Parts: sequence; C-alpha cells; structure tokens
Amino acid sequence: MSGSAFSRSSASRMDSVFPISMVVGVALSVFVGACEGDKGGSAEEGLVREELGSFTTDTGSGADVPFEVPTDAYSAQVTCGPYGYDVLATAESILDPSGAAIYDYNDGQGTAMRVATTDDLLPVLFPVSPELDVGAGIYTMRVYVDLEQPTTITCNALYRIQEPAAGQTVDIHFVFVGVDGEVPGLNATDAVDSTVLNTTLDRVEALWADLGLSVGVVTYEDFAGDVATYNSVDGAKEFGDLLRTSTSDDRAITVFLVSAITDDDGATILGQAAGPPGAAATGGTSKSGAVVTVGALAESDTDTEARIIAHEVAHFMGLYHPTEKDGSAHDPLLDTPECTSDTDSNGVYSTSECLGQGADYLMWWAASATSVEASANQAWVVQRSALPQ
Repeated sequence: MSGSAFSRSSASRMDSVFPISMVVGVALSVFVGACEGDKGGSAEEGLVREELGSFTTDTGSGADVPFEVPTDAYSAQVTCGPYGYDVLATAESILDPSGAAIYDYNDGQGTAMRVATTDDLLPVLFPVSPELDVGAGIYTMRVYVDLEQPTTITCNALYRIQEPAAGQTVDIHFVFVGVDGEVPGLNATDAVDSTVLNTTLDRVEALWADLGLSVGVVTYEDFAGDVATYNSVDGAKEFGDLLRTSTSDDRAITVFLVSAITDDDGATILGQAAGPPGAAATGGTSKSGAVVTVGALAESDTDTEARIIAHEVAHFMGLYHPTEKDGSAHDPLLDTPECTSDTDSNGVYSTSECLGQGADYLMWWAASATSVEASANQAWVVQRSALPQ
C-alpha cells in the first residue's frame, strides 16, 4: 500500500519484500481514530518541467537516473514509474553534483533526506530539510525496483522556481464519489453552500497557519466514473486507480471524498494521501491526490474531518511523521521532537507516551484533538512543494 493513512484500526503494515540489504524504511502510516515572485527565468506558473527519459534496471535491480537542477530552482520533484501495484521501489542513493551521497537508503536516518518506499510510482522531493538545500548541477538518483527481471521506468522532473514564502495558498479540488446520500450537500452543485464543508475548510486553514499556508481556490466536481466501485475504496490498486482519474497538471491537490477506505490488510482507514510526497502538479498517476472518507462530516465532526485533510495534504507536500508508530524512523527535521518513550514496551509509540515529544504536532502518526503544532522546518519544506503558490 502506498501513501499515508488515518485509520480506526491500531494495526499497521510494513512491506517486507525487499532483500535484507534493502530493508523497507517506511511503514503504512496509521491514525487511531480515538485517539512572491520568481527567482529567475520564465515557466509555467513558477514551475519547470523536464522529461528525463526511460531507464532500465540492471542485474542489481537498480537504474541510475541523472537530473540537472537549474540555477533558479528551490526544489526538485522527480517521479519514476509505473512498475505496478504489486511491486515496490525506492531510491538506493542520491549523489550531488560533486558525487557526494546526500542520501543512502541503508543509512536513511543518517542524512537530512528521506525517501519513501512506494508501489507503482516513486515520487521523490528534494530537499525535505533546510539542512540539505538544493543547489544547481547534475544529481544522480539510483532507483531500486524490487523485481528480479529488468524493468523499464519513465522518469520526469519538476523544478520549482517560484520563491517560497509564508502567505502562500493551496488550491483544493474536491471530487465527490457518491457521498451526498451520506452527507447532504456534498455534490458539485450544492457544496459551495455546505455549512459542514465550509466549516471544515476554515479549520484546515487554522491548522495550516503555522506552516505559512492558507486555503486557496476551492473547486468541486462529481465523480464521473464507476461510483459503485470507488465509493468504497478497497486496497492499493483501487486507491491508485482512483487517483489516476485526476488528470490535471494544475497546481491544486485533488481530494476524493468517499464513504469508506480499507487497506490491503482489511484495516479501515479515514484518509490516505499519495506520498510523502505525492506527485504535485502532475495528473494521471497513482500518486496524484488524496482520498478522504466523509464519516466525520456525517456526524458533523468538522474538526476531525479538517484534521484528516490538513494532515494528508501536508504529507502530499512532503512532510513525514515526527516519529513513526513503531519508532523505527523519524522525519529528517532537526526542530521536531523524536519520541523515545515506549514505556509499556509494546512496540507502539502512543500519543500518551509521547506528549511533548512530537505527539502535539499535526503530523503525529496518531493525531488527536491536541495534535496541532507545526515547526519552522516543516513550514520550510511544504513551502518548497510545487503545490503552494
């Protein structure tokens, strides 16, 4: 399963199909429900797109993907794939123009960079920490695809040349997948006047304030595809196939509102985003958006709905959990706390055990009503995504 998720279940899944030398570093992220101007050059809306070409993995299942960051870029988003929902891929390493490793999968917590392990399509955002700012020149990312036979992937780069700043907005495109029977007014015609949805968006904006972001243009659409199938999303393939229907390359995140989501292990999920990061400003891929259930809105719980949306979109823009549920990994940011308190030794770093150690942050893996904080470095990261403008 790709992406980050909120769940009513306390269960999580760690994919384990990689060889021992490539132990998977990112587990399914779970939420327990109880619980101004251009720097230089001209480009499409402050972005520069580049087709990097096709690459075939060698006998070690890797392929070297070079990409040249322009002098006026503030970030680079590289995507490679597709390779299928039953296959995982990640980056083994990223070398800077001098040949120095700025990322090594086998020492993923030893650098200021982190890369997820994902199915079907691998998006990588660089940088994801102010300790590792982007510079001009040719970088090389070695992509590892977990298949024994040679696999050909297509890679593209998206460079942000618009200067990052506080006060940017994030446009949201809601797609309603047959949910107006569950929450009246959640359709393209009536949503603009929906009290529960507008209250939710006000709360999203409040939760993003410390990230220096606000809600921008909000648009609405009724899903034109197979509503009977996608009203209840079941598993990684349905999740990815639904996101593929978001075909626009506009700088807006598509959020599909559905009645239910379950992962491949049968856990009930409240919301799931592609990433981190997702394929920002890139349509038609299995990483082109987020899916959120409307159960909280059905109970008029706009705070919970807002928390799900705010958290998942922040994942899409590149933020990780401060500490993962099992304590195995942390985000690459120096100003977010790392929890070290599994006091009952059950392998779960719970909210109650980690208060003051990251559990108070919006990006905490088991967000609760008290999880509202954001750090200066988290703001630095999201402002460099291709999404805010």
